Amino acid sequence: MQMVEYTLSQEGAEELERARLALLQEFCDPQTVRQLDAIGVAEGWRCLDVGAGAGSATRLLVERVGDTGSVLAVDLDTRLLEPLESDRVQVRRHDLLSEPLPQAAFDLVHARNLLMHLPSRLDALRRLLAAVRPGGWLAVCEPDFNSMSVSPPSAAWRRAWTLFCDTAVAGGWDPGYGSRVLGDLEALDLVGLEANVVIPFARGGSVPARLFAGSLERLAERMVVLGATEDDLITARRLLHDPGVTYRGVTLTTAWARRPD
Repeated sequence: MQMVEYTLSQEGAEELERARLALLQEFCDPQTVRQLDAIGVAEGWRCLDVGAGAGSATRLLVERVGDTGSVLAVDLDTRLLEPLESDRVQVRRHDLLSEPLPQAAFDLVHARNLLMHLPSRLDALRRLLAAVRPGGWLAVCEPDFNSMSVSPPSAAWRRAWTLFCDTAVAGGWDPGYGSRVLGDLEALDLVGLEANVVIPFARGGSVPARLFAGSLERLAERMVVLGATEDDLITARRLLHDPGVTYRGVTLTTAWARRPD
């Protein structure tokens, strides 16, 4: 099985995607820092960052593993990762569902906002876990878009949000996977599973609101094909940038567990 088309590919939208990924790391990095603190990632660890994107989690890992550790960063598109390559960071193009990873080789395998885009998520988790050494750690983070809303309520927002979800599903993306990821982890041979679940409430114009506005922008053409109107898209973007609006964002589940010794 191969990775399906990635609906948020950089191809033809490099600047938009670079800006969206900058907001994504600003939103997600604090949760990743707490996750790595809880695991205790330290000097000398060998780490794998899968679906590394623009490399913000890779950079966090490099800071912790020090001069004696290493990080392998893999993604379908490595253009934003290549500047990170060094004696401690190896960058490789990789399709998780069709290409093997080194087996039982890493103290930590990390994946953030990756599994929701894959057609076989439990198989993907098994592949990630197989790369973890006995006693090592698997760390994942996945969102659930079903919690999103704006207040005061807006019918135009609801229509745009529904078409966003339909477009994501049509592209092979499960926008609600964050609500299932813990169950999938519980189905694996893991010990000491822990998780943090965060739902941001923020004003329009905040980082999480602008992040979703960027995702809307990336999928707008596909949404129109499925029936979204330009008026609804314009209204949704305006609400996401309006400080008088309260935005309830994605539910972000950050989880980690050990592979048995």
